[in-house]
Amino acid sequence: MILVIGEALIDLIENRYQPGAFTAVVGGANANVALALARRGTKHQFLGRISNDRFGKIIRDRLETNGVHLEHSISADELTTLAVVSLDSNGVPSYSFYVNGTADWGWTREELPTDVDLENMHATAIQFGCLTMAMEPGNKVIEAWAKEHYDQKSVTISHDINMRPALGFDRETERVRVERVNEFSHVIKASDEDIYWLYGLEEGADIDPIVAKWIGDTGRHVFVTRGGDGVSVYRASNGSVKRFDVASRKINVVDTVGAGDTFCANLLGQLSDVGALGTDPFDRLTNLSDDDVAEFVRVAGVAASITCERAGCEPPTSADLDAVLATL
Repeated sequence: MILVIGEALIDLIENRYQPGAFTAVVGGANANVALALARRGTKHQFLGRISNDRFGKIIRDRLETNGVHLEHSISADELTTLAVVSLDSNGVPSYSFYVNGTADWGWTREELPTDVDLENMHATAIQFGCLTMAMEPGNKVIEAWAKEHYDQKSVTISHDINMRPALGFDRETERVRVERVNEFSHVIKASDEDIYWLYGLEEGADIDPIVAKWIGDTGRHVFVTRGGDGVSVYRASNGSVKRFDVASRKINVVDTVGAGDTFCANLLGQLSDVGALGTDPFDRLTNLSDDDVAEFVRVAGVAASITCERAGCEPPTSADLDAVLATL
């Protein structure tokens, strides 16, 4: 079972063809991952701090009607976080946020599962990232909790970096934070744009040395999404770090909202299917062949491409995905 912890918020999404017209939809990177897992049919739990306000009720209804398990989510008194999503002519989103004092960032240690709770859930992985790991005070609480499980080698820790520069974060502070969280993660997913921003690089710069440093001498796996150019996979090999690239499916993009979240969910779902998540995480990951990993990435990329063919975050069901894979 994959435990996803993080934000569930409201995206006010601008109509690509009617500038200034917005639709309120349920979003948040981690909620999107849970939604994609549910549609895929993967065992999961979503652990969020969901407001008791009207937007919070909309969030709960959207997630529950899509099969997302919320039994361990928190009913919070704070207001719902709002994100305003503007789309350019290519359907690529930019974000602005209303986040001060909202529900998603108020985590306390008492709200997080104990070791016994995780055992009772049969949790094999913890997935987090994006704003949940950037926003104080809750991020530090989750960091300390997750690091304990990393040190115990009890579950796989998966970190989706998913930067949001529109919130005005200090680049150097964020780089230090991301590198710190990477140190207690087994699986890391980032976009090339995330890395360019974090390290102040021009688009197209060589990021391989940065990723190699993240991996170090561990069995850590890093997946860098490159939009229409596919995904670069990095893993240890004979004392060094190897990279191989997996091409993407060519599509007509409606928008890219939730594409990375769909990729992450479908990658983790496949890893779960073959028992590659759980205790002694590095051993499980390093036992996978390059061909295995490449196929998982290919399929996760196709799932993400289906989301890109739809307006908003609408991940495919397993039947949707199988139907497209059958045509390739």
